[in-house]
Amino acid sequence: MHDQSHTLIGVTKTAAYFLYAVLAIIGLTIGYFIPQFVKWALSLPWIPFEGPLRLVTSFQAAAFITALLGMSPGICFAHSVIAMLLSVQITDDTVELTKGKKVQTIRSDDIALVFIDHKRLVPLGTAGYEIAREEIDEKPVNVEKAFRHHHYEWSTDGDPFKGQFRRWIPDAPDQPDLSPGAHALLKARHNALKDEETDEVEEFRLELAQLGIVVRDEGTRQYWRKAQTYPPNIQHREGT
Repeated sequence: MHDQSHTLIGVTKTAAYFLYAVLAIIGLTIGYFIPQFVKWALSLPWIPFEGPLRLVTSFQAAAFITALLGMSPGICFAHSVIAMLLSVQITDDTVELTKGKKVQTIRSDDIALVFIDHKRLVPLGTAGYEIAREEIDEKPVNVEKAFRHHHYEWSTDGDPFKGQFRRWIPDAPDQPDLSPGAHALLKARHNALKDEETDEVEEFRLELAQLGIVVRDEGTRQYWRKAQTYPPNIQHREGT
């Protein structure tokens, strides 16, 4: 979505409201037909939990009550889905990444170029560090168009540093280019990747960045390279 001052990509407010509405209606519809399904089930020769099922159909306006009860899980599910999706607001001066309650604001002066790597949006800093690496549910051509519209450099060939990445080997006896602290963080992050603990994975990525280590993943395999550390003026905050 464009206007003269900013562009929104990823999950927009309109898309979020639409998802809430669709899933709420689905939940409402399922809930509405529950009493009819229960009546059919009670007509069978034998059905377990007959007492509780008869209780469902004993209320006046039972369909209305179960419809409202069905709507609630739909809304909760929509909220959980939206919390996992990235929304990006781009202006000539800043890029704001919002995912759930996490908001990251990046100044345009700190962005050397932007690219997509395995469906992840990566703004690259002026010294080769990755300012962010977030999965985005948007067509790459739309992402490119949005950033170019606000005069950001775009890499059509992906990561210009991809040839510098080396695979991290968990049990390798000697990795002299990695400090003990970086090696420990990579090991902890490897375990978090295996356990699918996404918040921990991202937290360890940020800690590695502070040590000048850029990391990317292919499944549970980690690849790393060296870069300068984050500048101090990248803002992270909790959204509402």
